[in-house]
Amino acid sequence: MQGDMFIDRNPYHLKTMSKMHSHCPNCGLNFEPEPGYYYGAMYVSYAFTIAVSVAVFLFYWVLFPNFSALTFIIADTLVLAAIAPYTFRTARAIWLNIFVKYDAGLKKK
Repeated sequence: MQGDMFIDRNPYHLKTMSKMHSHCPNCGLNFEPEPGYYYGAMYVSYAFTIAVSVAVFLFYWVLFPNFSALTFIIADTLVLAAIAPYTFRTARAIWLNIFVKYDAGLKKK
């Protein structure tokens, strides 16, 4: 896939964060094969969230060995909130690429 999935390229424009093209502007690939297709992307997003939370925990554990649970929860919440738009879009792109294979024959002429 070479075309943009999302109408606005900046994931931090929160009003347009989830707005997607219906088809790839480059090759015409249908970005929504069926209604509710991207519900499965929540599993990918969940995996990202767990990985980031473990990374934040390890960061705190190594640099601040005597940290409290409250500071970890606050730091983890702030990090996850900061990367949420990027995680949302990346999870959708990964979910689409797992089940829909790019076909060069779809390319517009």
